[in-house]
Amino acid sequence: MQNIIHALLSRLSYGDKTFIEKGEVSYGVVETLARVYEKARNTMEYRADHLVRRAAIERILKRSIVFDKNSETLTKHLLTELKWARYLSPGELKLVQEEKLQKVLGKYIDTLNGTVPSEWVIKIASAEIEEMFNLNVDYRQFTFFTFQTIKQKVNIKDENLDLLLFYAVDKIYAESDDEQIAYHLLKLAGNEFTPQKFEESWKLFSLAKHHKLSTRIGKYVRRQIPPLVLLRDVYFYEPGAFKNTVSDSELFMKKAGEVLDIQLDQMSHRINTAGWRSVVYIFLTKMLLAFVMEVPLEILLYGTVAKMPLAINVAFPPLLMWISTLQIHLPREEEKGSLVNRSWSIIENFDSLKNEAGVLTESSSQKAGVTYWTFSVLYAVTFLGIFALIVFLLNKIGFTPTSMLIFIFFLTIIAFFAYRIGQIAKIYSWKDGEKDTTSIIDIVSLPILTIGSRLSRGLTKLNFLAFTFDFILEAPFKLILNLLDSWVAFLSVKKEEEIIE
Repeated sequence: MQNIIHALLSRLSYGDKTFIEKGEVSYGVVETLARVYEKARNTMEYRADHLVRRAAIERILKRSIVFDKNSETLTKHLLTELKWARYLSPGELKLVQEEKLQKVLGKYIDTLNGTVPSEWVIKIASAEIEEMFNLNVDYRQFTFFTFQTIKQKVNIKDENLDLLLFYAVDKIYAESDDEQIAYHLLKLAGNEFTPQKFEESWKLFSLAKHHKLSTRIGKYVRRQIPPLVLLRDVYFYEPGAFKNTVSDSELFMKKAGEVLDIQLDQMSHRINTAGWRSVVYIFLTKMLLAFVMEVPLEILLYGTVAKMPLAINVAFPPLLMWISTLQIHLPREEEKGSLVNRSWSIIENFDSLKNEAGVLTESSSQKAGVTYWTFSVLYAVTFLGIFALIVFLLNKIGFTPTSMLIFIFFLTIIAFFAYRIGQIAKIYSWKDGEKDTTSIIDIVSLPILTIGSRLSRGLTKLNFLAFTFDFILEAPFKLILNLLDSWVAFLSVKKEEEIIE
């Protein structure tokens, strides 16, 4: 067994540090109302389940810190709301060190008026707090192992290579969001927190995210991670037996196959859930946009509303989203066997991975060359031609310029949403030695995906439904819950005072 595997095995807890006694828990009216609200709020955004609590912490801090910057009261308020919404179980609450949480909040509050934008200060604070609540330290050990594995297969000369690879692995393999990646970069600077380190980590994150090599390295990492994801899954399926499992090839192959089947079954449910969540999100957003903007504009500009285009604009987006998710396919038997073999190969031949074919090297393409510019012009013509064809067909149906813009807007957003959901299925897609292939559908969809990607980034800050929930509904709703919680506590005390057994 390779030395790096021994090092990984020595750092794992084998499940000893993550056990929390659950027990029977009964929830009152306050917790029920808070949970229902959170379910509705989370439907407004496309966010992976493991990122929901961090986002909730960020929302609570953003709202609370406006009125109170005292770390002690903020700590109590944060824990109360997380308990209400069931983001923290009673068992997890018992393990929370309130003094430590106060110190964490205090150091970020002191940084609010620095050079780093206040919004980012709160975001990174939420990432550190989420990690305090997450007892699964073994997950991070596999992320570090993956970084070491893929680093052997990247041969690019760049002074920021380690940073770019760390960013890609944390984002793609660990599925961390931007806030968590920025915090993990801050952790690399050491345990001592200083404003200078905080500012430097924020600059490093910005450098990694916008670096010219980030896209290329990220694409390579995505192709390399399936066997490493499976290795991690084998561990978490049965932590106590992992050391024996990776010591025997036959046992590993058998166990990995069983775990892969279980994971693919769960992934099928994840894809369905993500698809339906996106359908609901798109439908609600489309209905709101139709009645707030589309219908009034049509009447104002054209004096009437074209019924057919309006019906298509309302029904087409969720229908397209649903159909797109049905087209997503999971790995077949041959691909599953190849994935299991590759996972074992990493364990057995770790030190020789750098000598394999398929190492990422310097790009041989010259962007200033005639060929590059020729293809750039051809792509631009294809880009414009696809959207010109869409406009032509919509015009034949009777769409006005306004309804055309709305149709194209939702078409591009849905294409991007469907692409992101499709990436979930590719977590276990492994085709050893095969290069990416491009079909006619890929050529046609690329311009649509490009626009959808850029619009999606903009919409993250302009989500009307999320804005309504966060700034109009959430603050008064949580105030009502606080009053209701106090009233329930009062009734409980009063009951003990008035009723004598």
